[in-house]
Amino acid sequence: MRVGAMSTASDGTEAKGAAPVTRRSLAPGQRRAWFLQQRDPADADLNVGITYRLTGDLDTALLWAAVGEVVARHDILRTVYGVGADGEPFQSVLADIECAWQDHDLANLPSTSRARRAEVLIRRILGEPFDPTAAPPIRFALIRTGADEYVFALVAHALCWDDESWDIFARDLTAAYNGQLPTGPALRYAELAVGEPDSSTVDTGVDYWRAELSPLPESLELPGHATLVPGPAAARRSVRELPAELVSAVDKSAAAESVLLVVFQVLMRRYTGSPDFLVSVPVTTRTGEALPDRPDAPIGYFGNTVLLRAAVDDRRTFAEFVAAVHDSMERAHEHRTVGIDRVVAAINPERTGDRDGLDQLVRLGFGVRTAPAGPALDGVIAARLDLGSPTPRVPLRLSVIRDGAGAYLEAEYATGRFAPELIEQLLTHYLGLLGAAMAAPERPIGELDLLGSAESARLLELSRGERVPAAQTTMVALFEERVLIAPEATALVAPGHLFGEQPVPDRELTYGELSRRANRLAHWLIGQGLGSEDLVALRLSNSVEFVVAVLAVLKSGAAYLPIDPAYPDERIDYLIADARPHLVLGRVELEAAESVAVVAPEHDPSDADRVRPLRPGNLAYVIYTSGSTGRPKGVPVEHAAIADHLLGFRAQWEMTADDRLLQSSSVSFDASLLDVFVTLTLGARLIIPRPGGFSDLAYIADLVTRCGVTVLHMVPSLLRTFLSLPQVSDWRTLRFVPVGGEALPGEIADRFTGLLDAELRNHYGPTEAVVSATHMPVEGPQGNRIVPIGRPNRNVDLYLLDERLHLVPPGVIGEIYLGGPQLARGYLDRGPATAERFIADPFTPGARLYRTGDLARRNLAGAVEFVGRADEQVKVRGYRIEPGEVQAALGTHPQIRDCVVAVVGDAGSGPRLAAYLVPESAVPELDTVRAHAAARLPEYMVPTAYAVIDAIPLTEHGKLDRRALPAPVHLTTRPYREPVTAAEIRLAALYGQLFGRDRIGADDSFFELGGHSLLANHLVARIRAEFGFDIDVRAVFDTPAVHGLAAVLEATARDKEQHE
Repeated sequence: MRVGAMSTASDGTEAKGAAPVTRRSLAPGQRRAWFLQQRDPADADLNVGITYRLTGDLDTALLWAAVGEVVARHDILRTVYGVGADGEPFQSVLADIECAWQDHDLANLPSTSRARRAEVLIRRILGEPFDPTAAPPIRFALIRTGADEYVFALVAHALCWDDESWDIFARDLTAAYNGQLPTGPALRYAELAVGEPDSSTVDTGVDYWRAELSPLPESLELPGHATLVPGPAAARRSVRELPAELVSAVDKSAAAESVLLVVFQVLMRRYTGSPDFLVSVPVTTRTGEALPDRPDAPIGYFGNTVLLRAAVDDRRTFAEFVAAVHDSMERAHEHRTVGIDRVVAAINPERTGDRDGLDQLVRLGFGVRTAPAGPALDGVIAARLDLGSPTPRVPLRLSVIRDGAGAYLEAEYATGRFAPELIEQLLTHYLGLLGAAMAAPERPIGELDLLGSAESARLLELSRGERVPAAQTTMVALFEERVLIAPEATALVAPGHLFGEQPVPDRELTYGELSRRANRLAHWLIGQGLGSEDLVALRLSNSVEFVVAVLAVLKSGAAYLPIDPAYPDERIDYLIADARPHLVLGRVELEAAESVAVVAPEHDPSDADRVRPLRPGNLAYVIYTSGSTGRPKGVPVEHAAIADHLLGFRAQWEMTADDRLLQSSSVSFDASLLDVFVTLTLGARLIIPRPGGFSDLAYIADLVTRCGVTVLHMVPSLLRTFLSLPQVSDWRTLRFVPVGGEALPGEIADRFTGLLDAELRNHYGPTEAVVSATHMPVEGPQGNRIVPIGRPNRNVDLYLLDERLHLVPPGVIGEIYLGGPQLARGYLDRGPATAERFIADPFTPGARLYRTGDLARRNLAGAVEFVGRADEQVKVRGYRIEPGEVQAALGTHPQIRDCVVAVVGDAGSGPRLAAYLVPESAVPELDTVRAHAAARLPEYMVPTAYAVIDAIPLTEHGKLDRRALPAPVHLTTRPYREPVTAAEIRLAALYGQLFGRDRIGADDSFFELGGHSLLANHLVARIRAEFGFDIDVRAVFDTPAVHGLAAVLEATARDKEQHE
């Protein structure tokens, strides 16, 4: 490698040497680039690069001489930058410079090593940051890769370069190499781009943008995985050719650029679910003498970014929307010269961390541009390579690039945010949507086909579980089949325990004994006039008696309503009043009924005995939902639905009559159905713990070992607690652990696989779709992610749909709709609620779907990932947050055994994220916990309020009891604190001058007071004048509070004294 410098000289009208000459202020567009450069001097975000493969008889000496001539011709390429005493940035042109260049020869390397080494070199050259204060922001490299083959790389800083500069540079380089460069310099950049704009024009423009962008839309939730972990983001590009027929169709429009933008906006509406968001669009401010087709046109940044609001109304026709967007673009064009920094300062978005507001405001970019021209060097063929800027300006930008008569799409995206497969899918959908729009511009945009028939068919296939003939039987028939097979097998085991001071002996029932006892009670119920479609409320806890009563009710033909006697009396009274059961059996009533029924027949009741026949379509049970939204609603389920579910569950888990299942769910929780009926329809053994046993987890852990439990169903939060017990290592008989009811954090799954040799499966399903609708075998490390809920169960349909009941693509959030023979009837005596939630299946005529209200996405492997509730979205400062993801990050702290995250706050303070922590032993410092989370999560996902608790409070269903959570401590609650140190007092005075406030506290933040990027430089200038030394503007963003920045100033002053 050779590293050198090319000496360049201007036309002699300026002083020679490296000393800077006339200072000029920055152009409006340059200010944004300068601010970003000062904020992150070590980043290469503002590097713009291009690479060409040069093949032929290249004269390298002539090439470098030609490059030097071009640099000498354009003063912006000989410009350095600084900040004046007033805090205002300036630029100065050097008379001549030695331009940095690199020369590498890889021709002697093996071909595979050569290509790999060349790419590494180019990425390193493109990614090396500039220091515009020390040297002009441009560099070159030439890499020899063969006898007559080279790679030529040019890298410039955005301070001196716009899209049109590529063409100007290529034209001038061609002319210089071929001996045709015009004499004299190009027009001076500063004279054309820099000037004091008319204040009234600026004010009018700022007013326009303030009105156009207010109120700001919520921050956009991008498709794909939700968490963007802090760290450097690399840019990747994906290119797709635009078919000629589409290019021709677009070009026939009078508003071709608007057509292309509208398709992108509609696509993002489908991908994000948001009808209102911002798209950044690059614009040029070149006019007159600065236009690139002039032979003396200057290189330089004549650009700006405008923010276009996408207000997507699905009911509008495509043509109407194009017309509206075209008008909006024309208005934006009139005000394009207002610098984006001024716009951001005017709308003053809320900041997160060290960002200035624009980063969170704009997540999407779009542009239409012409492909840059390549140099046409005599005897050399130049071909552009696909290696550009090293980091993305926004997470996702789509460009339509015109190249001769054709065009192609280029998606530039952040690799840490998007999977390449998702971007390829997005490009395919853009082309499909564009084709659909061109074919039917008068169609409402909400009805434009996104997927196409082939992809729709594939998604429908993924949405449907294995198909087998639906069960046409009853729970009674399934149980009685098992009794006939093995009547002497043990069905129920209730291990002995102490009840107060009194010992309760072990109890066991065989299948025959259980059936005969239930038959006697069933005949008694029939004698009371109860039959099919009648409802019997069972006010009983988990016990042998509860199982007997359930079987007796079902055998009589009636249906049962389980009521946990531990419920508050008010809730029990409500359930009975709402369901209006024909009979209520508590423990006392059941004992009385059984004492009378002791003389009743012991044979299985038949339809001849029953009041009315029992059919698969008859009601089996009613279970009430938790009532998280309004009053609880009863969910009636038929025999055929629960029978079909149980048969599928048994087949899926490969359980046998040798299994032993521990009853772990409250009788009022639909998972109790699995405990009882999976066991008894298999001929397996049900282990019933003592009343209230799950409040003593050490007892349960011992019971699992003592009774040889093989199947244990529970919610993830309970599993987390179990895994912290030492007795778990003794669970050697455990084979299967189905979990559900909550999101399963990956760290719990990993802890499980590290401790137990059992199969863990994650399930999802609402009561309205019979216990569980999906399954996900948990295999391999899960890390910090939330474990997917997997794929639909046998005979279950799970569709992810948008508001218009259209299938959403993989990676895109949709609402879960469930279908198939396992759905409940609806809601008990609630016609309007049933009609709202149980709708006609748009994919299967005559069938129904249940609208769950849950949000999910399908990952690229085809598994479904649960996101949260549609009607209870956790949003903080406009960001949708997945609490399970935050919990997973907090759970990796060594001093935290368990945790839960919730949103707290009121109308005054707004929503805040709170973390409730169960420590391992010693209580951790809350500041260290917050720092731990901040190192793993984006700033907006870091909880700002904390509480340390003894255990996670759970409801009777084993789910989080939010009402039992204490008030957390807000770490960001800051009463006024007087500045104490000399640096704090002086700095507080500077804050007061900037913001016009008399009282500034030591904890007041620069940004919370209204600071922005323009003011940050002014603050640095005032600090220089007040303290006599410079600090990096980045320090203002890293430590915006008075006390934090004062500490930086004190440390800087000490360092300065030590070196003097």
